[in-house]
Amino acid sequence: MRTQILVAGLAALVVSGCFSSAPTASALAYTDPPATSGWRLVRDPSSTASRLVLGLVGPAGTLTRGVGVNLQAPRGVRFGTFDGGLAVEDGGVYDLRSLDDGPEEPLAIAAGLKKGNVLSAGVFQKDRRRPAKDSGATLLRVALEVDPSTCPAAGSSLTLTVLRAAAIPEDIGLTTDQPVALARKLALTELDVAVGTLVAN
Repeated sequence: MRTQILVAGLAALVVSGCFSSAPTASALAYTDPPATSGWRLVRDPSSTASRLVLGLVGPAGTLTRGVGVNLQAPRGVRFGTFDGGLAVEDGGVYDLRSLDDGPEEPLAIAAGLKKGNVLSAGVFQKDRRRPAKDSGATLLRVALEVDPSTCPAAGSSLTLTVLRAAAIPEDIGLTTDQPVALARKLALTELDVAVGTLVAN
């Protein structure tokens, strides 16, 4: 009986990823990519010792109408949520309501977790009558936390990966455009997003 209990305990440790004598991390440290990188994920001032918040920032002067990103977190890291329960927060740049929206109409913001520890998130302008916005500011935020169930080792380097990122361009056409021209303008602009250095502490 005692042997069975010991075996079960060891199995639980292996499954949880905690079968290690190394110190376990409780926080995440992040170093921003160079400011010359164009589109970047940067550490947001709202970050705390236990919760790393990253903002998606574009190059100043680039006009867009919305952005979306698929972000894969490494083992040992989980995505946190913001007020309202979503795993993304609006940066306040885009107009997420239509000019005709009432107060109960939903905002054009969405996020969902997918297999492989992937977060798909985006913020978008609903109304083409509103002007495109300068992307040189925080457009959206995501939060990362240490996942205690996997017990990442303190001091270990982690890889945060942008699987895909895209923006709605400035010119998305007018409703009076011919269908062929409108379809061409509605194509998303693929983005190359620079990611900084992530370390478990």
